[in-house]
Amino acid sequence: MQVLKEHRERQQKLLPLFSPELRATRMAFAKGIWDLFLVFTVVFWVSISFLYGAGYDTMRHIKEATLIFRNFDNSQTAQDLSSAIITAFKDPAVPLLKDYTGSDSYQSIDAIKDAVWRGDAWGAIYVNDGFGERLERALAQGADYDPKSAVTLVTEESRHYFKVMMVNKGAQTALSELEGVFAQQVFAQLASAEGANTTSIIENANSAALVTPYSYTIDNIAPYHFDMSMYILSVTLSLCMVVGSFIPSNMWKSIEEPFFKQVRIPQIIALRAFINIVWAMFICVQATGIVFVFHGPTWSPTVGDFFAIFAIFLLNTLAFTFFIDCMQNWVHPRFLLGGYFTTLFVNISAAIFGAELNNHFFRIYYALPFHSSGLMLRTLLTDGSYNKLDFAIPINILWSLFWWTISSFLIARKARLVYAGKMLMSNVPPPQPQPQPQPQPTAAAQEKSAPHTELQSASHESEYASSTTGSPGSTPSGSHTDISSRMDRQRDRRRTESEVSDIEIEDM
Repeated sequence: MQVLKEHRERQQKLLPLFSPELRATRMAFAKGIWDLFLVFTVVFWVSISFLYGAGYDTMRHIKEATLIFRNFDNSQTAQDLSSAIITAFKDPAVPLLKDYTGSDSYQSIDAIKDAVWRGDAWGAIYVNDGFGERLERALAQGADYDPKSAVTLVTEESRHYFKVMMVNKGAQTALSELEGVFAQQVFAQLASAEGANTTSIIENANSAALVTPYSYTIDNIAPYHFDMSMYILSVTLSLCMVVGSFIPSNMWKSIEEPFFKQVRIPQIIALRAFINIVWAMFICVQATGIVFVFHGPTWSPTVGDFFAIFAIFLLNTLAFTFFIDCMQNWVHPRFLLGGYFTTLFVNISAAIFGAELNNHFFRIYYALPFHSSGLMLRTLLTDGSYNKLDFAIPINILWSLFWWTISSFLIARKARLVYAGKMLMSNVPPPQPQPQPQPQPTAAAQEKSAPHTELQSASHESEYASSTTGSPGSTPSGSHTDISSRMDRQRDRRRTESEVSDIEIEDM
């Protein structure tokens, strides 16, 4: 019962939520909720805009993907097939086909493959040498014939996964739809020959050549040696960012106050950088192990591959670790999560959709760590195809150094302000002390102080009268008299205060 009684007494001392005394608190709370609403509304729309915008209707930009075309066969049949292929690729839903037949460029198959390997083109299509002669012998004499030996489609997978899949699918669809059209064209030419009839054509021709005079084979010169390529580009990079960046930052939030108040600033900066780097290395070693566990059957990774993937993950993680350090030493806690989520989702969209075959606005992805890390990983996992390491590696190194430099200045600034008492560890100024309200005097206290006030007033009046009495024509020779009268007035004042104190004691 005693506990219940004490609880009730405590509750009676507390104020209700809507009491007038809590008006300032309610307004501050409402302002905080409004700020959070605005922050996360911006975070939501920015993240959604990047995620959906980068992947929205990429077919609009399909003509930005270029395919090399060349006819290595001089027969009339090959020329007819070349004309049909070029016409088919004028469709706006397929990649752009550039014809280099008869040009000084790409005069060999090796030159074409080297161009695709370097990234000068998304792929290539060429008509194989001898195609017309083989088809004519198969149709006239029934010789053995492989339709897929007619055309070769050169592809690669070192560019972004979704975009490569879209380009390859568009090219394969156009070539596949042409098979039936070209078969009808070939049969019509055979039937139009002098003395030819359907029966003789069927009896003399190889059935495979007659039904499918042309098809194509796919030559993937840069396959992924990894069964879960999208997994490492999005999930693993995100894992390194979240675990490798957020955990040391949150750990610092719980233990950093004694360091900021007692340790020298250069040592704080060095200690924080050391912990961030060591933790990032620890996480990235494990992420690299994930890659090695789930590697594809066509890839036999080496020790060099292990350290290369580890270095890619480490650069990516450090860039975000020092960026989050900057936020935690400068940004108001109310806006920290908003910055985290926006940074994460924008970089994930860069890893998933890439910068190519997008609206030109999304070229900003070239400056993001996830995009650069994806380029490096795809180059490594395709044995060096579409090599952009000279661009991607400096991007992540520069981001890491830039954010580490900024975070060092912000840590030094925060340490000075915290030590001087001008900032809390949450990056906000300390609360200003509120003036205490003066208690209102009670009626009894006013009655007790009345005699004292009257006596003081009388004393002041007598003092003023004494000070104003004197001859108007007084001279400096009367200064001794003035000093004596001033001393008399001080004795009278002390006597009056003593009498007032006696009166107060009697009243008590």
